[in-house]
Amino acid sequence: MTELPNDTTEKIRSLCADAYQSYDQGDYRKALRLFYQGWLLLPKPQTDFAEAGWVLTGIGDSYFRLKQYIPGCEALRSANHCPQIRDNPFIHLRLGQCLYQIGERASARTHLLKAYRLGGSALFETEEPNYLECIEKLI
Repeated sequence: MTELPNDTTEKIRSLCADAYQSYDQGDYRKALRLFYQGWLLLPKPQTDFAEAGWVLTGIGDSYFRLKQYIPGCEALRSANHCPQIRDNPFIHLRLGQCLYQIGERASARTHLLKAYRLGGSALFETEEPNYLECIEKLI
């Protein structure tokens, strides 16, 4: 894993904190802008850095909330390749949900099932029931 200078990590961490504050207030577009500001601080290839995983997860989650599922899939798929992020149940949940919404049900089931196996049923408690129903016969 490649490490960033501490000041860059702190800037990204601060931008992500601000982004999640906007996210929690329902301002997903502002959150997205802040996450992208963090993304721009990462040198290429960005996915070599753990911080990229934080940013991409926030980007994917914000796109999900904005019902922009295709860019959400792209961000979450990329997040899944970042160090220390692989096999994060939340990423699999959101990716599965995005895939479900664009009609890729087989891939959606794969990721939703992985989310369930990694994070348990609690992960689905605040989500729409159709996502858990999608994998009920598999669990």
